[in-house]
Amino acid sequence: MSFVLTLLALGFVIFIHELGHLLAAKKAKVGVSEFAVGMGPKVVSFNIGETMYSIRALPFGGFIKAKGLDDMEDCPIEEDFREKSVWSRASILAAGSFMNLILGFIIFVFIAWIVGEQKLTSEVHRIVPEYPAQQSGIMVGDTITHINNFPVTDVQEDLIRVIQASKGADLALTFLRNNRSETVTMAAQLSDQGTYVIGLSFQTEHQKVGFFKAISAGLDRTLFTIGQSFQGLGMLLSGSANIKELAGPVGIIQIASSQIQKSLVAFFGLIAFISISLGIINLFPFPVLDGGHLMFLFIEAVRGKPLNKNAEIIINNTAATILIGLMIFIVFNDIISWDDRVNLIREMNQ
Repeated sequence: MSFVLTLLALGFVIFIHELGHLLAAKKAKVGVSEFAVGMGPKVVSFNIGETMYSIRALPFGGFIKAKGLDDMEDCPIEEDFREKSVWSRASILAAGSFMNLILGFIIFVFIAWIVGEQKLTSEVHRIVPEYPAQQSGIMVGDTITHINNFPVTDVQEDLIRVIQASKGADLALTFLRNNRSETVTMAAQLSDQGTYVIGLSFQTEHQKVGFFKAISAGLDRTLFTIGQSFQGLGMLLSGSANIKELAGPVGIIQIASSQIQKSLVAFFGLIAFISISLGIINLFPFPVLDGGHLMFLFIEAVRGKPLNKNAEIIINNTAATILIGLMIFIVFNDIISWDDRVNLIREMNQ
């Protein structure tokens, strides 16, 4: 059951993306020959105006066929995507990612409003083996009270950010255990994700907030997630992260399914993260992606004329081949990493 709900949720994320393209295309008066919910063969379809709306057999995602972009059949000039202004075309291409960001933001707002704003407590929840915290003798259940003699009132700001900014310098951590205060010294080490850590995770609690505070909390979570997405892309491009660490469709479903078994809050939080990340990745200036089309529009705006059509087709076909090869590799890696990911999920849920 968790697998089906995960598949539907991920499908809805993609559906929202395509809905953004549809609404923007309609606003710009670009012809849309089809808007599909799901993939695969058609189950049912109907027409409203010149657009066919269809429901497909596989409840995953969707697509639109915009005239002059996805649908290359002859069409009236006033409906042709290629005949619209650079700004109109850019707004259509960016609308899918914009909707993904909005969806993630809305989910984060409702989580904060209904469940409460998530806050880290200073109680140690987990110790990562072979990291400085374990070697110093800190244990699960200890409460961190000070770092470098400064009190820890906000774990994220007062503790985690200080550790990340330490760049390997010595840190003095004071903690309570059985009502006794102890201080240990350690140096943070560089993680595989490129940040300095000591190998601790903390308990979380939810604090009830009003609706306007929930909006602020949702915005903070959205901006933080956008930052994480850019950081992840930067690490992949710089080589500081291994491409084998990427989770593809199989891995995402596996992780999301485990979260729904843990709690609905964790599950919807992950869906919000995926939606925002999808929006950011789609804006990456790689041909075939929305960002690639935006890149071509930028070149057109600078040159004052479109890129040579044959050159654009060759670039897109080459990029599509690379992207398909990458997806095959990621799916294959997902499959062979299944057991490792199961063990990681089990550790995270302890």
